[in-house]
Amino acid sequence: MARTTKRRLPTPAQVEEAETQIREYSRTVKFTVTEYSFEFIVQKLNSDRYYVPDYQRNLIWKPKDQSRFIESVFMGLPIPFVFFWQDLDGRMEIVDGSQRLRTIRDFMADKLTLRGLEALPAANGLRFSDLPYSRRLIFAESSIRVIILDNATDALTRTEMFTRINTGGTTANEAEVRRGSLPGPFMDLIIDLANSPEFVALTPISKALIDQREREELVTRFFAYLESFDASLADGEGDIPGYKEEPRLFYFKFVQEMNELISAEIEQSGKSTTSDQMRTEFRRMLEFVQAVSPNGFTKTITGNQVPRVRFESIAVGSALALRADPGLLQRAPDITQLLESEPFKDATKSDAANVKSKLLGRIRLFRDWLAER
Repeated sequence: MARTTKRRLPTPAQVEEAETQIREYSRTVKFTVTEYSFEFIVQKLNSDRYYVPDYQRNLIWKPKDQSRFIESVFMGLPIPFVFFWQDLDGRMEIVDGSQRLRTIRDFMADKLTLRGLEALPAANGLRFSDLPYSRRLIFAESSIRVIILDNATDALTRTEMFTRINTGGTTANEAEVRRGSLPGPFMDLIIDLANSPEFVALTPISKALIDQREREELVTRFFAYLESFDASLADGEGDIPGYKEEPRLFYFKFVQEMNELISAEIEQSGKSTTSDQMRTEFRRMLEFVQAVSPNGFTKTITGNQVPRVRFESIAVGSALALRADPGLLQRAPDITQLLESEPFKDATKSDAANVKSKLLGRIRLFRDWLAER
């Protein structure tokens, strides 16, 4: 007989906190619902009044996927809502549904030849102009339901919605979303450091991961954890306040705040001391890792992947140790013993990687081991 686990009842304080979070978040999402014809939407796309944000531009359905969507329209199947956000210029950013809308536009422009249709196989090989005039009119007048987010909806809420409701079959990863929705001086710094020769040499990864901006993801995590780490908390062990095992939101808010801080410094004095310090600290960390780790951030000398948990432990742990004792850079202790130890292997397992206790554990382990040297 299966053993049942008794549910731990929530406390009144937990229920109250949950209600507060729900109430506060729901206030940030205001929208209207309307309906537009295909022809109307295509006109707006062609005039650039409706536009695809940068982080979605490379997300394009394959011809077979496009054909199957057009087939669904012919069959009269319901089309999911499209989400727009009206920017401050009055233009509409497509938050979700860009691939459907681009498919409709391409089909009506004769840029798509139908293929792989199963329910309507006789339509394989046809283009829009091959259809009878009456069918073309019916298609053009077909409608799609649209939800328009109020322009007061912030970037965090929009990208959170894109991540949760995306119905396009292929989605942008978190690094791409941040890059496209959070342009600014700190994002520029992340991109620059991610492509620096020193960092590339220490992070040998596949082309697929490079295309997915994995190095930008690693640099973002490094700064988000390092700059948020408060060594005075947790009885001197250090803590990352604000991190609640929601890494995507944590990184997003951090990048947003750093963009604003660095922009303010540049506007005030023409340069950013924060940006300069971060660049210096990142390069110092790389110099240290190159000196103490035979394989950089990889497990073996021929390794071609950098596990995020391993990178976070080595990079953030090293940077914190260097902050406390800059002389470590000159002493450059061999960390092979630590890397091969059971505590390190256990701390850098990928299971429950985003749990706060695990994150702090792998960072503190590396920092404390170096502090004893």
